[in-house]
Amino acid sequence: MRLIFALLVFLPYTLRLELLAPLPQLTIHRILIVIAFIFLIRNRTPDRQKWPIPNLGLIVLFGLSQVVSLLFGTDFVGGLKNCGNYAIETVLFYLLISEYLLAEGSLVRLLSSLCYGLAAVAVVATIEKYFRFDPVLLVSPEGGGSSLAATGDIAATYPHRILMGYAMAMGVPLSLALASYEKEAKARRIMYGITLLLIGAGYFSMSRGPWLGLLFAIIGVAVFCGKAARKKVLFLVALTAAVSVLRPGVRDTITNLCNSTFNSDSEKGNNYQYRWQMWTVAWDQIRLSPVHFLFGYGPNSTMHMDLSDFWHGQEGSQAGVIHMGHTSWDNNYACDLIELGVIGFLLKVILFLSVVKTLIDNWCESDNDYRILEGGIVVACLVFMYSMSNVYIFAPQLYYMFWTLVAAGSNFSRVLARQEAKEAALELADSAEPMAGAASLAEGEATI
Repeated sequence: MRLIFALLVFLPYTLRLELLAPLPQLTIHRILIVIAFIFLIRNRTPDRQKWPIPNLGLIVLFGLSQVVSLLFGTDFVGGLKNCGNYAIETVLFYLLISEYLLAEGSLVRLLSSLCYGLAAVAVVATIEKYFRFDPVLLVSPEGGGSSLAATGDIAATYPHRILMGYAMAMGVPLSLALASYEKEAKARRIMYGITLLLIGAGYFSMSRGPWLGLLFAIIGVAVFCGKAARKKVLFLVALTAAVSVLRPGVRDTITNLCNSTFNSDSEKGNNYQYRWQMWTVAWDQIRLSPVHFLFGYGPNSTMHMDLSDFWHGQEGSQAGVIHMGHTSWDNNYACDLIELGVIGFLLKVILFLSVVKTLIDNWCESDNDYRILEGGIVVACLVFMYSMSNVYIFAPQLYYMFWTLVAAGSNFSRVLARQEAKEAALELADSAEPMAGAASLAEGEATI
């Protein structure tokens, strides 16, 4: 199970079996999910402890809103695939993680598996950066999705460099939390080394969004993960300052890219403004009819919309078929608004707010040691929610990581209660063994 969790955030989605249209693709991730689910069902015990799964109702309700939007949508086949993907990769996967926690109950193992998987992604990104070679080509002709040879982008096993950067930003609070929580010095050093590796790979993404997400993650760790984590954050700040002094090229790259964000005449500044303009585009489109206002144009509909008039007829498209003026909906929330309408969009906002409330409540109720782990989960989930404001999430690895953390953080108090009960039972058993031995010895002496 730990290997499966690591592979879900590491393996590229291009590893798949092509099925006949219009059947969905059988990706390596879906195969792993089915294997894990079968394994858990076969090995669960009838007397296992049961508890209600937090936020499951809202997750299912948001899925139903997508089905309703599909009925009024403009792309029934593509939308149906999206609904099927949500059922497998969100609802079923969320149940899988909750069942795993019910049976295993070890948050440290779960979080460390995600960190090891992300560390493998960072290693691939580092190889791409310094050797200009894409190792993913050895197992998939398509690589990770974004071609290093064609674009020069460092994306590792992810379909785009920005999505890879956000994966690294989500992993940093987890590895920092584990580096502060672990009792053994060796485990702490390993997790801190993974933190440095993730930060380096995040820099290779050469994107402002992941860099800002990384900054939010480090600040969030200082706020949510306690004194031990703050010391490690201070060391990271000092290390970053040293690198900026010793490597002026790194400092100039970051400074120039950030300064160009607010220059509307530059390409970067134009892209920044475009992400905000997506809200206006989505709102103008759904207002064309009451049905579209309530239910949108259906899942996957943005793949076939001609919106080039909003950008003066510039060329570019998300699917290589239509003209949008830019290459994708780089604002996932605005995309949800135009595809699912006001009802679906509000349900998603309610779902995310409920998730945040559950995570924060569990963080407040946790003891100091366990609060470090819950704090790392809270920060990583907030980074993901932030990322959806400036990029379209089409990397399944990010969704798997997010819903894994939501399930783990939402069930946090119950998992801790299970761990404490198990530890108490083990202590009782250990203390009972010497007493049983003494009783046997006394009985033997009495017999003699």
